[in-house]
Amino acid sequence: MTDISNIILSKAMQLCQPSPSEIKKLTMVACKAKNLVTKYSSPKIIEIVFGGSFAKGTWLKNDADIDIFIKLDASISNEEFEQLGKQIGLESLKMYKTRLRYSDHPYVEALVKGNRVNVVPCYNVEQGKWKSAADRSPFHTEYIKNHLDEEKRNQVRLLKKFLKSFGIYGAEIATSGFSGYVAEILILKYGSFESVLHAFSNINIREDERNVISVDKADEDIIKTFQSHIIIVDPIDPRRNLGTAISAESVGKFLLAARAFLEKPSLNFFEKKDKKHANFSNKRLYPNLLIIEFCYSERSPDVIWGQLKRSLNAISRQLNLAGFKVIRNICTTDEKKLAAFIFLLESLTLSSYAERVGPEIFRKDATARFISKNSRESLLMWIDKETRVKSLIERRTKNATDYVKLLLSGRIESTGITKGLIIDIQTTLQIYTGDKRKIKGLIKDAITKIITTESIIFERT
Repeated sequence: MTDISNIILSKAMQLCQPSPSEIKKLTMVACKAKNLVTKYSSPKIIEIVFGGSFAKGTWLKNDADIDIFIKLDASISNEEFEQLGKQIGLESLKMYKTRLRYSDHPYVEALVKGNRVNVVPCYNVEQGKWKSAADRSPFHTEYIKNHLDEEKRNQVRLLKKFLKSFGIYGAEIATSGFSGYVAEILILKYGSFESVLHAFSNINIREDERNVISVDKADEDIIKTFQSHIIIVDPIDPRRNLGTAISAESVGKFLLAARAFLEKPSLNFFEKKDKKHANFSNKRLYPNLLIIEFCYSERSPDVIWGQLKRSLNAISRQLNLAGFKVIRNICTTDEKKLAAFIFLLESLTLSSYAERVGPEIFRKDATARFISKNSRESLLMWIDKETRVKSLIERRTKNATDYVKLLLSGRIESTGITKGLIIDIQTTLQIYTGDKRKIKGLIKDAITKIITTESIIFERT
């Protein structure tokens, strides 16, 4: 570690390490919330414990969630589990603003003295005998508490702050980034923030390369079943790959950010990139933006984000098949009622004619099928220099806006769009291009993401 790195990391630590007074205040809020939950009486409750970054002592300055896990009798049904979990959370924290949230199952979120408190049910099970997705969490908490000392907890904070500044912190579907638990595992594996950066800066994320990160010795037979750009073995459940939730884009961004920091350390790597630093010269790309905006009936954030991302990929596929090359795309939502798909296209208009490439003429049956399929609408058919049959057709739709309107009206059922969004899209649909109206709010924020270069990664000297 260089002297410059030491100075930068020392300053960065001040940005992410909570003060003693903050720790005291948060602890008081956490204990108050837990005491309220504990007062709820039910023979089905086995134990109530803290979880998450608060319990592990790895939360960031002025950025903490308090997780309270209710361990319920493993013998109760899934229906009773969900019902009791909701009831305990809503009743015990009813004096505060509460709302139901959904992940793999419902849980209650409350705002207690300005701090977010999550009351999450889980089954009281032995390690490895999981009945719900939350059952591992108390084991994760104990594992990290037993393996991280104070110095390593601060190293986790540096890593979290670094990831957060690039928008790749959080395993929820909206982000598809690195969870807090993954950050803790990486520090356990490599020992320090800077060692994690060195490890990732040299990772090869080609599909034929398997990048395995495991604190303990990994089972090769189990590893072979994992499919992701990086494989991070959960030490509590070796059959679980923590890397599955991390997108290729998040891995790639972290890799480049790690290289950039190691090459030229700066405090900028730990600060959130605000809008004033965006490169707005790319507004010239606005005419190439196709925006599909609609409203939807309320549902949980994880559900809507999952539906949006699957539908975004489906529409992109259809646009590409029609000849409208999608350069980048993004979806966005306010997690209440408004959502949008945004596509940056190479061109919003196509030429009048398109070439279709058929098989080599030596493939008798395939050639016959191609000729039969294309003969009616073909303006011209010929054999090229590679002995392939080709056809020239007139495009029915040459404008991307018109094509999407057609796609999302009569043909929406066959597009691959999530069924849960079809009615919402059909009843509230707006389609427009970036230069046809004033863009603002969350749609403008999403557009900025796909037409802006992150200079700290890509424009270093």
